Parts: sequence; structure tokens; C-alpha cells
Amino acid sequence: MPALGDRIRALLGRRSEAKTIISVQNDRRVVLASILLLLLLGLPLWWTTTRVYRAELPVAEIAVFAPDQELTVPFSFYIDAPSMTVATEAIEHMAQKLIDEQRTAYTPDEWRVRYTARIRHKAAAPDVPGHYTLRLREAARTAVDFDADRVAHVSISESATKRDAVVAKLVADIVAKEEHELREKSGARRALKYAPEYSVAFTLLNEDPVGGAAVNWDIEHAANAFVRPFVDTLRPLAKLAVSTQVLHHAGPPPVKPLAHENGTYLTPDMLPHFANSPWWNLASTDPIAPSINFILYVPALQSQPLRIIDDAKRTSATNAFVVSQWGGIAIANLPADTKAGASVVISSDELQKYFGIFIAQLRELVGIRNDTPLQPSTRVT
Repeated sequence: MPALGDRIRALLGRRSEAKTIISVQNDRRVVLASILLLLLLGLPLWWTTTRVYRAELPVAEIAVFAPDQELTVPFSFYIDAPSMTVATEAIEHMAQKLIDEQRTAYTPDEWRVRYTARIRHKAAAPDVPGHYTLRLREAARTAVDFDADRVAHVSISESATKRDAVVAKLVADIVAKEEHELREKSGARRALKYAPEYSVAFTLLNEDPVGGAAVNWDIEHAANAFVRPFVDTLRPLAKLAVSTQVLHHAGPPPVKPLAHENGTYLTPDMLPHFANSPWWNLASTDPIAPSINFILYVPALQSQPLRIIDDAKRTSATNAFVVSQWGGIAIANLPADTKAGASVVISSDELQKYFGIFIAQLRELVGIRNDTPLQPSTRVT
């Protein structure tokens, strides 16, 4: 019996070995077939289901709505001239010619809005936007008085031949200016969103008092003389909470000024990175009101004089720049004979030019055009 059992087990073992070899070959075939099936069917399916779908645009239909045609916006000027003869058609023709000459070329992605002038002989214009009244009178010299309600009192000393040209030039300047401001985008991005109150901080920032000079300023007198009148005038529109501070150590700016023959300079592409708000302690005293920062920056002595030079190699007349929706920075270089360790006080008279720049920047940041008078009327000769 043991011998018979051994023979049966040996026989079964050989059969099992033979089946194992066959099954391995079949398994290989199944694996190869699966890989081929995955490549042939799975890869296209994966590509189809995971790719970004991009619909075909109806280019021909879109082209119908392309801004090839200019959108015309008319401005109406009503001329009140009881004591003189005015050729309205000639004035309109000359004014429109001047407007077209001042218009710059449109960019490919710009909506084409074309302002035009319409001249009417009537005593007064209706009180709606885009309508103006020009009241003409003869005088010894030519001058213009602008009122707040779109009325211009024009005194003309020219002859009848040149009178139309004077009026046409005035009309063209008004219309062209409005069109330019509509197309100008940088100014709109610079202004902050309107708020009933702003926190305005004036800061004297000394880059290196250790290796340079200890700088202070007569800020109290300067603020009362140069800032308070503007704050009081603007009070009906918005409240300006003014604060001042002195930071005696600003540290080096994030961008290193470039070396120049007689000092260093900054280029326009460096200016957006010059303000180092995380390092400068410019915390607002009002956590709710929008903050506007004005920095009078005193560079290190080894960097002075520090200038701002544009791409055309022209030196900035103000040596200052605006940071959109943040504030403004003016660079104050000390006298050339300033020694390390000296104590320097910037007087109120010296601060006048810097605060003139800050006020102009402040008007821009709160959305008041620099050519807009805050008083009821102004006279231009």
C-alpha cells in the first residue's frame, strides 16, 4: 500500500507540474492582452475625459460686435453772446478739427469713444451732464471765469475774425480733456475707494541715522500752514484724520539704488518695489478708516543725492512718486556738506515744497483732479 500511495502521489505531482507550466503561459498571455487593451482603449478614454474642453468660438458673429465703429458722445455748448455776432457752424467745425488733432491713436483692445462738440446759440444750457454755457462779452483782454455750474464767462478782446477761433479753442480744450481723462486708466487705479473718513499719516523716514545724520522736522508748523487749509476745505466731502511720526531707522530699501556719477538713482520699474511697508512701522492710528501714507524719505549719506530718473534719462523735477491706493513718497536729500553724526532739522520753509507734492498726491489718491478748483470759481488769463 505505501508503494501504491507513493506512485499515485508522483503521478499527481507530474500532472500538477504540467498544469502549472500551462497556466503560467496563459497568465502571460492574459497580462499582455490586458496591457494592449489598456493602451488601445484606456489611453484614448483617459485623454478624452481629462483634457480641457475648448469650445469653438463664433468668430464671424463676434466680429459683428467688434468696436470698429466709434461710439460718439456729443458735448453741447450753448453760447450766450447778446452783444456780438458768433458763427456757430464755423466754431463747431474748428473745434472738432482741433479735437481730432489732439486725439491719440486707439489701442487694439480699447473701446473707441469719440467726443464731439455741438455749438448752439442760446442763452443757457439745460442743467444736465455734458451741457455747458459760454457767456461772451467784449473786454480789454481775453480771459475766462469758470463757475461751478458749467458756466464759463469769456472775455474776448479779439476781432470778429479771431473771436471764433478763441471760442473754438476753448471748446476743444474742454472736450479733449474730458476724452483724455476717460481713456486714462492709471488715475482711476490710483485713487482709493471713497470713504467718509481717511487716516492720513505723514512720516519722516531716515534710512541710516547711525552712519549718517540725525534728522528731524518742523512738522507742527508745516502741518498747520500747508495741510490744515486743505483738510478744512475738504471737510464737507470727507474727514481727514492727520497724524505725524518720525522713524529714525528705516533700514535699506528692498531695491538697491543704481550708482550714478554724483550719487544714486531709481528707475521707474524700481519705484513700485521701493516702499518697504512690512519693515517700516506705518501702523495706522485708526483701524477702520482707510490709511493714506506720505513718506519723506531721507536716504543714507552714501546714497545721496538719490534721484528718480525716467527711461529717457530725465531727472524727476519733484523727486517723488505715488503708490497706487497706498500713498506717496518724496525723497529728501540733505545738503552736500552734511557730515556723519550731524543733527539736521528740516525747517517749515524747506518742507513747503514737499508738502506741496504731498497735497497734489493726496488729491489724486482721494479722487480729486489736480486741476479741479475746490473754491466756487477760479480765473484763468
